[in-house]
Amino acid sequence: MTDTTITPPANADRVAAIDRRQFLGAAGGLSLGFALLGGRPGAADAATRQPLPADATATQVNTWLMVGSDDAITLTIGSSDMGQGSFQGLAQVLCEDLMVDPTRVRLVQGGPTTASPAPIGTAINTVGSGVTRNNFWRLRDAGAAAREMLVSAAMASLGDPARANYGVDNGVITHLPTGATRRYGEVAAAAALLPVPTGAPLVPDAAFKCIGKTFPRADIPFKVDGSAVYGLDVRVPGMVYAVIRHAPTVGSTLATPPATPAGMLAVVPVKVWAGTARGGELAGNVNAVATVGPNTWDVWQASRRLTLQWTLPANAAQLNSAQFLAEAQDLMANAQPYNAATPSPLNKLYTVEAVGVLNARDLASTRASINATYHLPYVAHATLEVLNCTVDYVAGVKCEVWAPTQSARSALNIVMAITGMTAAQVTIHTTYLGGGLGRKAEVDFISQAVQVSMAVGRPVKLMWPREEDFAHDQYRPHALVNVKAAITGNGQIGVWQYRNVSPSILGQRGSTLPATGDSQAYEGANALPYSFLGRQVQWARHDAPVPVGFWRSVGASINTFAVESAIDELAAKWGQDPYLFRRQRLTDPRWLAVLDAAASAGGWTNALPAGSARGIAIGAAFNTIAAMVVEISSVTTSSIRVARVSVAVDCYLPVSPGQIEQQIVGGVVHGMNAALWGRQTFSNGAAVVKNFNNSRMMRINEMPAVQVVIIPPPATASRPVAIGGIGELGVPTFAPALANAYYRLTGTRQRSLPFFPNATMSD
Repeated sequence: MTDTTITPPANADRVAAIDRRQFLGAAGGLSLGFALLGGRPGAADAATRQPLPADATATQVNTWLMVGSDDAITLTIGSSDMGQGSFQGLAQVLCEDLMVDPTRVRLVQGGPTTASPAPIGTAINTVGSGVTRNNFWRLRDAGAAAREMLVSAAMASLGDPARANYGVDNGVITHLPTGATRRYGEVAAAAALLPVPTGAPLVPDAAFKCIGKTFPRADIPFKVDGSAVYGLDVRVPGMVYAVIRHAPTVGSTLATPPATPAGMLAVVPVKVWAGTARGGELAGNVNAVATVGPNTWDVWQASRRLTLQWTLPANAAQLNSAQFLAEAQDLMANAQPYNAATPSPLNKLYTVEAVGVLNARDLASTRASINATYHLPYVAHATLEVLNCTVDYVAGVKCEVWAPTQSARSALNIVMAITGMTAAQVTIHTTYLGGGLGRKAEVDFISQAVQVSMAVGRPVKLMWPREEDFAHDQYRPHALVNVKAAITGNGQIGVWQYRNVSPSILGQRGSTLPATGDSQAYEGANALPYSFLGRQVQWARHDAPVPVGFWRSVGASINTFAVESAIDELAAKWGQDPYLFRRQRLTDPRWLAVLDAAASAGGWTNALPAGSARGIAIGAAFNTIAAMVVEISSVTTSSIRVARVSVAVDCYLPVSPGQIEQQIVGGVVHGMNAALWGRQTFSNGAAVVKNFNNSRMMRINEMPAVQVVIIPPPATASRPVAIGGIGELGVPTFAPALANAYYRLTGTRQRSLPFFPNATMSD
């Protein structure tokens, strides 16, 4: 990393004041702001995150689309880029109905807004595999509306009012009877003055040129040559550096502010800001200090040498992993139905589903019933890029923030709350993320950087050392899941009694939970399309003090492991092949097609050499169905060789097959790391695992061959059918497929994750 100073990119949602030539219109329920404005000086190129040159000849067609006089097209996108390729995918969606080649489009990072609902192009929260699926129809409608406005402007220019006499190809409008043409750039200024058409026709699915195709990603060359700007790359004039150091124990507070070490500028106590409180980290508590100085290395070393006095919580000795497990076991056995009128320590059981009749006699069968308990630990995110944020605060004037954030809008709100500034005084620059996985949807690190910049009165880059990243994460919740199930005499699943005990992500954020509890906790456990005669799904809230948060597939990664392990155990009890067992009991044709595709790709019926086995699992999350076959070999007491992984996915409308494959492969790696080695434990309130040396990760020579099969879309897409997300779908089915393969090979059921909890990178 060099120390080259870069000119910070301006906030992409800053536009000039609206004049009399501007107005608001509606197309398909989507509000758009149309304008005759010049280009956005200093806007950030989404490929490099470097500032765009000002273009006085460019016409801003609306808040998300700009057409230059040279026919260059700029699309503002508000989501965050953490490698998932959604910028390219959204460009393809827009270009389909705008009728231009995606390679012609320049992508610009949008900034946040406090408006609700947020307009297209402004920053949204990039979570839940939602960027493409939540914006697909909005962008299609917007692209079609913009196209028709441009065509209308061309029609006025050429004098023929018959729309049927015009065709569009790659941004060129042709008058078919005469062959006369108008480029988009020639008519953009006139188009910006026209009203927005309602119900502009979309390109028929059979004529797609962009959707469903794979295009080169514009960001990849810049990420390869190092010119892309990540959070850690940001430098601003006069910047100093800060390194965070937290209290060692959950819930501790600073007892005495330390003296500033020689050579340092300051040591700033940092408090937990309202809106970032999690578990035992209470709002208002000073739970960290930031050492500030002239360069990263010296500040880091000074931070490590600080002698700090902390006030520990009274129950610190009870904040241990063994205690958390004991509490969960107590809730599993004794939790009582939740009743707001009569709260008690055990009054935390929510009923998610209750369908049919649960026949207790069926559970008494020893041949065809199971009573299995599955345990999953807290797991850290461990993103490659540690948390960091750069802030330039000028009292009463501005607060400018550069952050690798998944939640620019949340960042805007927290900055406004801390500084007391208006939205117009706050600028949020979303840089590239060196991994997000849900951790960078939090804004605790942003709130800390703002506090430090305010305290020292200078631009500050705040960074978390890796040890802080591991030890003070918002972890995937630990969970204890019990499944009681039985097969009736005719082979049906007569009883399915499912109970999950885990902390509440939403509850830790202050949400009032509905009667069914926290949807993040039971995701992947409800509405299963197996033919259960009677089923009950429950969730018991465990109020452990460890901060928890969104993690790649969160609840689905927990519940799919328990559900699909239990289904496999039932198949074994019934004496039936686990693939056929599932196939005969699934009621949803889409699930069946995905299951069959995975089994076919994984060669389920093909013979394997001695010492090898396959496992299968299926599940759904974020409106996408995924099935996986995992093939293993070379099992020892300390390792498993994962040889091959075959995945089938149905997301209904695949926009970019190449990006889908990349995301699934990445999810397999993430799921494999978690299933084999991932966990965080606690001793006296302190996290035990502090760095990668004790958090085993896959080595390059351990990477399995991965095959991805994408179920084709329907001939004509239907708007009412939910489009699926992809970014998280490579994770949930890996662990159960692995455990099921392990059972077929060894005869031993692995009901607790990870497989090898004590593994280190030296193994």
